[in-house]
Amino acid sequence: MRNIFLFMAPILFISLPWLSISFAQDYIEGYLPEGAIARFGKGYPYDFEYFLDGTRLAVGSTIGIWIYDTRTGEELDLLTGHTYYVRRVVFSPDGKRFASMSRWNDHTIRLWDVATGELKATLIGHADKVNTIVFSPDGKTLASASDDHTVRLWDGVTGDLKARLIGHTDKVKVLAFSPAGSRLASGGADEVIRLWNVATGELLLTFAAHVNSVDALMYSSDGEKIASYGGDNNVCLWHAQTGEFLHLLSDHTKEVSSIDFSRDSETLAIASYDGTIEFWHTHTGAHLKTVNVSTKPYSLYSMFYSPDGSTYVCDDDEEGKILLYDANTDQLLRTFKLPSRGVGGMGYSPDGQTLVGSDQFGLHFWDVDTGQLLQTITGYSEVIDAVVYSPDGRTLVSLAGVLRFWDVETEKLLRTLTPESSVASIAFSPDGETLACGTRDNTILLWNISRWKQVTTLEGHTKGISSVAFSPGGQILASGSWDGTIRLWNPDTGELLKALTGHSSSIDTVVFSPNGEMLASGGNNETIRFWNVDTGELLNTIETESDTIDSVVYSPDGKTLVSTSTNGDHSIRFWNVDTGELLKTITLEAGAYAAVYSPDGSRLASGGLGKIYVWDVATGERLKTFTGHTEDPIYSVVYSPNGRTLASGCRDSTIILWDLTK
Repeated sequence: MRNIFLFMAPILFISLPWLSISFAQDYIEGYLPEGAIARFGKGYPYDFEYFLDGTRLAVGSTIGIWIYDTRTGEELDLLTGHTYYVRRVVFSPDGKRFASMSRWNDHTIRLWDVATGELKATLIGHADKVNTIVFSPDGKTLASASDDHTVRLWDGVTGDLKARLIGHTDKVKVLAFSPAGSRLASGGADEVIRLWNVATGELLLTFAAHVNSVDALMYSSDGEKIASYGGDNNVCLWHAQTGEFLHLLSDHTKEVSSIDFSRDSETLAIASYDGTIEFWHTHTGAHLKTVNVSTKPYSLYSMFYSPDGSTYVCDDDEEGKILLYDANTDQLLRTFKLPSRGVGGMGYSPDGQTLVGSDQFGLHFWDVDTGQLLQTITGYSEVIDAVVYSPDGRTLVSLAGVLRFWDVETEKLLRTLTPESSVASIAFSPDGETLACGTRDNTILLWNISRWKQVTTLEGHTKGISSVAFSPGGQILASGSWDGTIRLWNPDTGELLKALTGHSSSIDTVVFSPNGEMLASGGNNETIRFWNVDTGELLNTIETESDTIDSVVYSPDGKTLVSTSTNGDHSIRFWNVDTGELLKTITLEAGAYAAVYSPDGSRLASGGLGKIYVWDVATGERLKTFTGHTEDPIYSVVYSPNGRTLASGCRDSTIILWDLTK
């Protein structure tokens, strides 16, 4: 056999000032759900805003709103209640309240008291996704825009509904109050801008603005102009009182990512995905200059001015950098590097002296004048794609862009590893010495865990590796790929033993039988296939009613195979391995992305949308239901080797350990 493990992709060992992620469950209500022993991770940070006095920071995340002391980085509170991710947090101008919004299936807006963290009101009324919220300049009104084609005006103090603005014929995406607060501009998928009287709710003006959609609206600080850009990639200036078209500042040749007025409203800055920022004179419409930020496409997502207007920041997402420029000279003053590639968000403190940037590792605070890193708030991560226990049960490994190794007993983070190749699947060898990682770059990386060293790279697949599995004896490693093939490897030598073909589309899951003689596989072609490991022969094919097979798992006695599906029928199916006969079907509204047998085979755990179920295998009775994740896919469930604990990894970017002894 051809030896194909020559390329050695480097591994980065990340040593961040990572705190124990068990911190919050000791004293913060809402972090640890009922029935859980521990939780790892704070979710993913979507939005953050400083409190008006700059002493605290609110971070909207996948699991709630975290409140931090900005001087110490201490977690002060976790505000929960939204059933889905908190995508936006906005403060009232007086700093006494803030509002939060979720999206997707949570159509509510919540109003919070800044001093106490108390929920003052839950704003219910929108019938579809809420896209944005904004306070009026006097803080008395909160406006919201929704996919339900409406704009709603709420009392900014009590949360009572003041008006429902009807007129848009499609999704409303963006809102902007005039500086005086008397008018509200709205735009969205119906391609028009509407101006409303805030006091009466009366529609004042409607004018066609952009083809496809209106994606951004902004008033100049003097209230005389409105800037907009849309799906046609045009940036336009309009007279704020009459709606008269004033200037076309950018045409469809560039895809716009963000806009911002200078503080004196004399200039409009237009950032584009091609890595350039163009500056235009707002009175004449003349092009002033262009600043080249990056040569790589889709690296520049956001740009905005500092509170005093003396500087501006933009992101180089491809390099994971935030760039600080002098607003007068356009000289690059500082470059702030985030630990991982990608800039999730950025913002100034109210006094403009501190710059905050977020990525998958957390939030990072820099002194604007010196460039010094002041502190890092950690504990965040990307989506949890997989969770595996080490064979001795002492370590839990989570896959979320990077690999994190957790000590189960102490609940401490032991190590974070970041391969240069993005990892899509992981598996421990039976002796616990080797961790196999299937990458999206078509390779499999084998790491020696005792030495924390990568030892082998296996090459041969033409697409990413969706699933890896060791045989019970550890002599064979199976890899399933989106290229539709399965490969069997000798993990000690890197030798390719066999290539199994037959699936007509991508493979999502592979698993060895308990005796190691058979391999089962499933994917996107509605079939489960059984293979002879020694000969590579296809033994049997089960035609299922599922569009895709998300996971397959053998019972410990090897007689039954369980498959899960969330595309089409949302079911758990039990199959007779010898005959291919369908033995039992459990259909779930929450679906099942993954399933796992208990070590003794008497129980089956499944993870769906925000829920974990434990089933009696013999009767099909549901024994336990665990809730605590957001209503999002739970991609991984795994029993501890002693069967006393169940770990679940969710798209909400957290891992929860559930107590099965009670």
